[in-house]
Amino acid sequence: MAQSVSELVRDLKSAVEYQVGNRSVVGEIGSCKPAGSGHIYFTLKDSTAQLQCVLYRYQALGCRVRLQEGLRVELTGRATVWEGRGSLQFVVSSVKAAGQGDLQQQFLELKRRLEAEGLFAPERKQRIPAFPQSVGLITSPTGAVIEDMRHRLSSRSPWMQVYLYPVQVQGRGAEFGLAEAIRRWNDAARYGLPQVDYLVLARGGGSIEDLWCFNEEVLARAIAASRIPIVSAVGHETDFTIADFVADLRAPTPTAAIELTTPDGPALQQYLQQLDTTLQFNLNRALQTARLRLKVVEQGPLGDPLMALAPFAQQVDVLETALQQALQNKMTAAANRLELLAARISPQTLQHRIGAAYSSLNATEQRLTSIAQSRLSAARAALQVHEANLAAASPQRALERGFALVQLPTGRLARSTADLPVGSTATLQLADGTRQVHIQQ
Repeated sequence: MAQSVSELVRDLKSAVEYQVGNRSVVGEIGSCKPAGSGHIYFTLKDSTAQLQCVLYRYQALGCRVRLQEGLRVELTGRATVWEGRGSLQFVVSSVKAAGQGDLQQQFLELKRRLEAEGLFAPERKQRIPAFPQSVGLITSPTGAVIEDMRHRLSSRSPWMQVYLYPVQVQGRGAEFGLAEAIRRWNDAARYGLPQVDYLVLARGGGSIEDLWCFNEEVLARAIAASRIPIVSAVGHETDFTIADFVADLRAPTPTAAIELTTPDGPALQQYLQQLDTTLQFNLNRALQTARLRLKVVEQGPLGDPLMALAPFAQQVDVLETALQQALQNKMTAAANRLELLAARISPQTLQHRIGAAYSSLNATEQRLTSIAQSRLSAARAALQVHEANLAAASPQRALERGFALVQLPTGRLARSTADLPVGSTATLQLADGTRQVHIQQ
């Protein structure tokens, strides 16, 4: 007779828990994602396999080891099958640190060696041009990264020429494609590539395995040998790769690379407009002063000193009139604004706003009440289903249907006739009690 999916998964769960049970296991943490509930879901791996693990919140609160990618740990817990997905899972009860993982160890060893060679030294890093005219992007031609970078460039520095060198940014051998792109752009004329002011290595976030091509020595050497300044923009703010340390500039994200290396066009335009206005004002004032001085000189030797000062006095009168007019305009604008503010805080306006806010509050309260009642009904229905499932899986139900448990004197359950030799005794567990039996031929 065929089983249902639920029955088969329950049998698998029982088999795993019975046959494997509590174990200790050592491995390296792969992806690690804390949930909003406080539970921590992660993978434990070695060179050929990986295991899905969970550390529940009540265990995580007492855990002294901070779980993170690349950490080698020893876990104690029990193997089981999560019925919701039918997947094997290791439920962790305790965690002990066991050193760095293999990938993390490789990362640290290469970092120490390249740093000793001086590849990370600040004095060897090249400066990114303050006002670049062109940039070369070395990244995947598909995905959100290239679109985000192009959009940011068009909004900040629309005059810049942007060129894409499409490469693979994940997987075995990707580092060779990245290194070759850098070498070719350093010999642009030979390969028919445009001249650019700087290059950007870009990739979105991912696990340590996803970003590993940026930790390979061949790419680090290519970055160090580049005559073109290189910006490393790999992963998220918390991701660090060997490429970040060798590059001339490290950006926390691909879009941040654009913001760090390009001038803000709209802000620059506003500054230039302000500068133009200031220069015109100063030039006009200088011209007016020069004309007054020229007029004095043209009138010949000074006769009456007061007459010599007359043009300047007239200029003062003009400036005084302009100042009074400006003050009057300011006072008029302030009075108009005060009248608008007074109208906005009138009793009728306040009463209208309070009424609108009260109506919105009532609507929100009704909507929240409806949502809460709906969720409560759904939770009650789910609870009833679980109660029915638990009742159906109860051993007592099996006994009531006529089954019996045969317990040996040792306390172990009999599983075959070989466990019940002639002359032995056993205890039968029935639905309403127990009976001692003697095994005869």
